[in-house]
Amino acid sequence: MAEQVGTCATCGAATASSRRKHARYCSNACRQRAYRQRANEPITALDSFIGREDELGRLSAFDDTTRVLTLIGPAGVGKTRLAKEFTATLGNVEWVELATGDQVARACATALGIGEVTREPVLSTLVHALAGRTMVLVLDNCEHVVAECTALLEPLLLGCPGVRVIATSREPLRVPGEVLFAVRPLPITCAVALFADRAQANQLGLRFDDEQALSTLCTRLDRLPLAIELAARLVTVLPVPELLTRLDDRLELLNRGNRTAASRHQSLRAAIEWSYDHLSADEQHVFRCLSPFPGGFGLDVAVAACDLPTDRVLALLSALVSKSLLNFSGAGRFEQLESVRLYGREKLGEHADVVARVVRWFAGRWPEFTSTVFTTPEVVDPLITECGNLQCAVDWAARNDDPRHLELATMLAVAWRDQGQVSQGRRLLEAAVRSAADPAVRCLALSHLAYLAGTEAGDGMRWAEEAVTVGRELGEPVPLAQALNALAGEHARADRNGEARKYYEEAIALLAPTANPLDLAVVEHNLAWSALRSGDVEFADGLIADVLPVYRRLAPPRRLSVFLHTVGVRALQRGEVDEAGEWFLESLRSWHTGFWVADVLEGLALIAHRRGDPRRALRLVGAASCLREGAFADDLVWHSEVIEVVRASRVALRGADTCLAEGREMTREQAVDYALHGRIAPPELSERELQVVALVAAGQTNVGIGAELRISQRMVETHLQRVRQKLDLSTRPQIADWAAQHLVN
Repeated sequence: MAEQVGTCATCGAATASSRRKHARYCSNACRQRAYRQRANEPITALDSFIGREDELGRLSAFDDTTRVLTLIGPAGVGKTRLAKEFTATLGNVEWVELATGDQVARACATALGIGEVTREPVLSTLVHALAGRTMVLVLDNCEHVVAECTALLEPLLLGCPGVRVIATSREPLRVPGEVLFAVRPLPITCAVALFADRAQANQLGLRFDDEQALSTLCTRLDRLPLAIELAARLVTVLPVPELLTRLDDRLELLNRGNRTAASRHQSLRAAIEWSYDHLSADEQHVFRCLSPFPGGFGLDVAVAACDLPTDRVLALLSALVSKSLLNFSGAGRFEQLESVRLYGREKLGEHADVVARVVRWFAGRWPEFTSTVFTTPEVVDPLITECGNLQCAVDWAARNDDPRHLELATMLAVAWRDQGQVSQGRRLLEAAVRSAADPAVRCLALSHLAYLAGTEAGDGMRWAEEAVTVGRELGEPVPLAQALNALAGEHARADRNGEARKYYEEAIALLAPTANPLDLAVVEHNLAWSALRSGDVEFADGLIADVLPVYRRLAPPRRLSVFLHTVGVRALQRGEVDEAGEWFLESLRSWHTGFWVADVLEGLALIAHRRGDPRRALRLVGAASCLREGAFADDLVWHSEVIEVVRASRVALRGADTCLAEGREMTREQAVDYALHGRIAPPELSERELQVVALVAAGQTNVGIGAELRISQRMVETHLQRVRQKLDLSTRPQIADWAAQHLVN
């Protein structure tokens, strides 16, 4: 007689076998489970859920066709909590926590109340029991049993078409049909709100006056919910400023989790250790070797640090990325969360050998760095990218009296200079030139130091003279030409243009037989600039005409930008205002991140003044004053003219100081955009300021806003003052009107 086919009245499973056999699946635990399902009670949390509205919105877009949705992210980022909030809105949800040592199929069967069948694999029993069910199965904490999860899911999904799986894991499960959802650290405002909420739960009535300190704290905690919540528990004994000073010891500090939490969430160290313990030996080796470097790293630095073949390192980096212990920026850069990096440093212990290997790699860049008289972007840009790690190498070399110290410091100072960090580069080289070095290295370092010192304070002469002395003793044309160029520049800045011309011409004579055309053209351009300053305009015009084709053909954009500025200055001297404007604008379009951008903006300000547009002139002067930072402040042919523009505009224009302030408030990008297109970007309100504005528009008082945002009334007043200044508004109704026009509900 054929067996009757139907469904179980208790759990809804298909009864493709006899009811008696099916009863073995349906234990009392199954009936209890079914009761809870009929009640359809969501999983609730005992504390508030803050932030993640965007993530919840994106998760809700996944429909029934998504069979496996895996929430992946690093330790402590809040994958489990997000999964709970999301599944609370769904029906027929079954939650399986995968603890250490669990067999996945058996853990699922136990959680679902499915009894085992004698001589039948647990997986087969599970698939049979769920074949007719419609449900969402949540597998929490899969990273330590990825292979078992994979073995479970494929037959389960094929045999149970009504089952969908949501997994949380620090790495993908890599099963067919899997959709990955990356859970990232909280936005900074949500991170601050979470810290405030949890801190106030530990100390009722607590209010924070310094939101910037909270923002800094949460940023340094990587905006990880676990780290933030652990830190918030300490506010009863450590105020926020002291917490900030102790974050280098965070692995010892943040160790008081909820007693009911899983052991891996009891402390920050335990959360990261859980991931580390499940790495292979080679993965652990690479993880440790990368921990001394705070600025992220490229593949080359990683290979140098790990002392392994490139292909092997790349494979291991990929594995660490997939396990949420590294982030890949998409631009060839890998980064670690600071908390993860500090754990790696702890596991690495003494790391001298690792850093020594990276020092050797950076030192290997020196011949390339000195292959031309004037460093090119092709050489400097990779150093700029690796500035953080190069600084680590410089510090190590200084501590260990390494003979490569000055080489490394020179490369770092030039990289900083090209980012506008003139003072920082100067201080670095002033300390480093005291160390012993090869004369050729010392000559080049002194030349760069003269340049850096001269741009800031005008006292680079002694460094340039020492560079020339070392260069003459060395007797090599290229280092001496570099030193002569630096010394000539110092004389030009001191208005001793006759001396400057003598040294420039000596440098040109040294370079002419052997230097590449661009190196020679750079010195000739410097000579032309000195001639302009001394009034020898015919000589300068001849040099500019000779050099322009070389620059057009060979110069990289940033060096071309400097030369175009010089051509614009000469056009302005001739009274050719429109032509000068075109040269200055082309200079900005060529490159606009160097410190000379301030000179170009001031040139455009003079043009605006001559055209009768004092507002534009003052905004450009204001923007230039903030970008300059003292560089070349005494080396401008029009310095007195700029002062006169400001004086005359203050007399003629009402609101002149407002225009200057508008320029000073511009970022570099905003100033360049204004110079090129005449646009003034709307004021940028921070996310917190926007929240305050929205609550003002909703009719909230300062007290109500403070309660809503969990900040002090004093902090609310500070935010409102900044909003009024940025928007040039004075009353709450005006702020509400602005919100109605600019904020989207």
